[in-house]
Amino acid sequence: MADNEAFVHRLFDAWNSRDYDSIKGSVADDCVLIDEGSGRTLRGPDGFTQLARALFDAMPDGRFHLDHLTSEGDRVVIEYTGSGTQTGDLVLNVGTVPATGREVKVHGVDIYEVENGKVKEARAYFDTGSVMSQLGLLEEQGA
Repeated sequence: MADNEAFVHRLFDAWNSRDYDSIKGSVADDCVLIDEGSGRTLRGPDGFTQLARALFDAMPDGRFHLDHLTSEGDRVVIEYTGSGTQTGDLVLNVGTVPATGREVKVHGVDIYEVENGKVKEARAYFDTGSVMSQLGLLEEQGA
């Protein structure tokens, strides 16, 4: 559906411009975001905003580029490339990664269920191991 595709484009623009109010307003109150890479589940507008702030606090130059977007009905599938330099602490559900000064580039896929112009459910898929390796964390652990 073209409206949902345009909505997701606006949402990515809000992420890239750090428009936290727009991000929050794009998410249903009862939304569930499942981060498949970490197993973390975030809920509602505050969960989405918490994730955005954590990422951009850690990587102020971070950007997301939409590589491909397709939709059918209320489901929108997004392939994207995220990149940035970790100059701040990265707060994760398993702990905090101190700033490494390293650049990260990751490809991911998000699947959104959009209802009444808001994200009702989201699943995020990206290679967490690749991110940890690029930050130098797997090398330090001898993996």
